[in-house]
Amino acid sequence: MKTHATLLALLLALTAGLNAQDYIYLKNSQERLTSQNVYVSGKDLIYENFGDSSGRYYTIPLKDVRLVVFENGRTESFDKNGRKAPEDDFKRNLFTFHLFDLVISDFTLSYEHILRSGKLGIVIPVSIGYNNNLDFGNMTNAFYSGIGLNFYPTGQGVVRYFMGPSFRLGLGHNTSFYGENGSYIENKENSFYGKLLINNGVVYSPIKSL
Repeated sequence: MKTHATLLALLLALTAGLNAQDYIYLKNSQERLTSQNVYVSGKDLIYENFGDSSGRYYTIPLKDVRLVVFENGRTESFDKNGRKAPEDDFKRNLFTFHLFDLVISDFTLSYEHILRSGKLGIVIPVSIGYNNNLDFGNMTNAFYSGIGLNFYPTGQGVVRYFMGPSFRLGLGHNTSFYGENGSYIENKENSFYGKLLINNGVVYSPIKSL
């Protein structure tokens, strides 16, 4: 039992040691530097080689550094001028449920990819209509999809405003009547349609990815 405990302690120590390194990714290289004790000093990044106990430090200009991943999972990225880039406090791949589409008997979900700036999103919606009570002259949705752009003037957050164009291609149901022998006969038709829309609204995200 004592031997098992000793082996477990050694395993945990080894695991902790393996996870204690930082990684430095350079802009013009696929190589990553395994390092420790990384910090910023002026316009330079200072670091030690991982596992080096000599106390020797190395220097890299921040303008040459793309990303630093610290052993605790924290990341820091730098732009082409060596300035620290703002951290993403939002998820960039979102799934959205269109709550108010239920009012018009549509069940709609969409996938959206937010660009790194947080100001622009590319949206692909998928909607299924479930209204079987067709009114004369009104087309109801059976299915549509498409693509759109969402512009976020104030960036990302729990509540944010968006606006932008979208193109929609779908299948709809239409009802018409025609006369035959003095009576009117109801005719239900399916037809494809396309729409170019300008959208705007407010998104509420209680969960970062939804």
